[in-house]
Formats: sequence, structure tokens, C-alpha cells
Amino acid sequence: MKILFYLVLLPALLPVFLILFYIYGKDKNEREPLSAILITFGLGAAFSFIDIPIERILEQIIYASYGTYSLDYALAENFFGVALVEELTKWAVLMVYVWKLRDFDWRYDGIVYATSSSLGFAGMENIMYVISYGTSVSIGRALFAIPGHAAFGVFMGYFLSRAKHWELKHIPFLKYVVLFFSIAIPTVIHGTYDFLLSPAAQEQEFSSYFLIFVLLLDFFSWLTIRHEFKTDRPLGY
Repeated sequence: MKILFYLVLLPALLPVFLILFYIYGKDKNEREPLSAILITFGLGAAFSFIDIPIERILEQIIYASYGTYSLDYALAENFFGVALVEELTKWAVLMVYVWKLRDFDWRYDGIVYATSSSLGFAGMENIMYVISYGTSVSIGRALFAIPGHAAFGVFMGYFLSRAKHWELKHIPFLKYVVLFFSIAIPTVIHGTYDFLLSPAAQEQEFSSYFLIFVLLLDFFSWLTIRHEFKTDRPLGY
């Protein structure tokens, strides 16, 4: 059991929990129950298994549509075959469990819960990668993939709280518009992230922009976290 912990669980989950508790620690107003955070995290991990068959089916459909690993194929595969599926999975956790929670009552809470779902997904994905490819992949994923998933969750949570605000204000049109953004924006960011790592993007030399993209993503997600916890207020204000 100790060998399993040191070789698999520790390198796979340490960066996940470091980011999670950083974001959770910024929640100063009526901090969310730790039990709710862990349930959200666990559901994010559990729901990740739904993605596997869906992504495989979509991959076959997309390949059949394009017939070759072209640039168009890479765009369709990364944006619709991977990013949309994975972000919908994380978003489903928020809709199924978080949306009706009484504790989801401050604006910053959206980021806390969305990153919990996203990092639960990322943690399970990280365990699978470490089991499949060894601990050598853990450093790269700790620097890029895990913060990336956290950032996708930050933007999802930002819009989730706004949607909840409009629901409490009884303005359903704005609620559904902002809910759309809560899934569309993370999907576009995630799809761009994955696309820049694809072989097709490397052939077109788009991958040279990956590091710039990641630095900007991390910077703006940090700015969003900072803004949200500094201007935190009850939903429906």
C-alpha cells in the first residue's frame, strides 16, 4: 500500500490538492462545508469514467467524417470530441449536485465548487496517466495539465455564479444565457489547449504558441480568482 501511495497516488494527487486548497482557502465569507467540497470532488472523479466510451465513439465518428488526421480533424477532435465532452461532464456535477445547495450562496462559491469538480476529474485522469506511463509524466502534468483543468473550472465557476444570481433575480433569459457561457467558455479554452498540443498543430507550427497560451491562461485565471474573492458578495444581491 505504501508503494502504491508513493509511486501513484502522491505524484498524481499532490498538485491537485495543493491547487484545490489554495482556492478553498480564499473563501473567507461563509466558507463552504468541506464535506460538500469533497463530494463535488469525488463526483468529478466518478463522472470522468462516463467520458471514456463517449470520447471513443466521437473519435470514430469524427475520423469517419474527415478520413484523415488533418487540421480540420484535429480541430473537431479536440474541441468537440474531447473538450466539450470533458467540460460537460464537470458541468453536469455542478448541475446535479451543486446548483441546489443552500451553501451555494456567495459569488466566489461558484469558483470553489467548479474547480472542485474540475480537479476531481483531473485527479482521476492523472492517476490513469501515472499508472499507464509512470511517474515521469507527473511533473509535466503538475505544471500544465492540472493547472489547466483548474483554470477551466475557474471560468466555469465565474459564469455559474452569475447564472445563479440571475435565477435568484427571477430573470430566466439571462440565467440561461450565462449558463451557456459557463460551458462554452471553458470548452473553447480547453479545446484550444488540447489543439495546440496536437500533431496537426505541431506540423503547422501552432504549437509554438502553447507556452504563451498557458501563461496567459494561468495569469487570467489567477486574476479572476483574486477579483472574485476580493469583491465577494451574496448571490441575489
